[in-house]
Amino acid sequence: MEHKTSKLTPLSLFFLILILLSGIAEALIVTRDMEILYPILMWIPALAAFAAAGWRRKHEEEKGTLLGFFRGCSLRRCKVKYILLGILLPLVYLLIPYLIYWKLYPENFAYSGVALSTVLKDLAPMGIIGIFANLLTASGEEIGWRGFMVPELYRKYGLNKTLLFSSLIWCAWHLPLLIFGDYMEGTPLLYQIPAFILCIFPVGVMAGLLAIKTGSMWPAAFLHAAHNNFDQAVFGLITRGDNRMYYVSETGLLTILCAWVLAAAMYLVMRHRIKN
Repeated sequence: MEHKTSKLTPLSLFFLILILLSGIAEALIVTRDMEILYPILMWIPALAAFAAAGWRRKHEEEKGTLLGFFRGCSLRRCKVKYILLGILLPLVYLLIPYLIYWKLYPENFAYSGVALSTVLKDLAPMGIIGIFANLLTASGEEIGWRGFMVPELYRKYGLNKTLLFSSLIWCAWHLPLLIFGDYMEGTPLLYQIPAFILCIFPVGVMAGLLAIKTGSMWPAAFLHAAHNNFDQAVFGLITRGDNRMYYVSETGLLTILCAWVLAAAMYLVMRHRIKN
């Protein structure tokens, strides 16, 4: 009997499930104010990746092992130095803008005039523990984005196009909540959208480089978790000011500049160590 090959590819199935489920979840968040769905939304990329990896395993002539299934989503170990790099990157591109903003507007810094030892004593526990708390949801996204999507794109398009496509797709996935919801409020929408894209795109490049270099989604997951924690639960929590979103966080000009400099430097260093 002739073997029939399905026209549906794992990557196209991934996007099909991702768009369908994300659209439902984001619509409920926006129209019904169901913020409780945010953690579920962040795990939809993982669900889409698991479904696509399972479909591929089922339709391969030589079915792989269960271990191979998980490796298909890049759930594998990597060197600790890449995990630490994933944590260090957002610390650098987020902290530098906040430090500059606090210097420019000391009245908007909750710890203005307080000894550095006191600041570190108060913020260090949340800065560390919060990463692991955020990892619970960040992993859901990264299993899908950098665990499944990036390797699939890389095999087909090579390094540069993969970094471009994956980062743009990641940006686009956030846009409905940015446009219709209350995500990243504090600036006009016409400024907010391009600023957000310009900020998140280089973060996607950094996460993509880590995933391709290591073959693991964990460095990107820790980068994502550290980014969310440092920005929302640490630095953002101790910063006031109606103008802060123009300088810091995910729409700040200073953050955009720092993120692009880091992403460019990382790309120039790592591109020669990655097979294109």
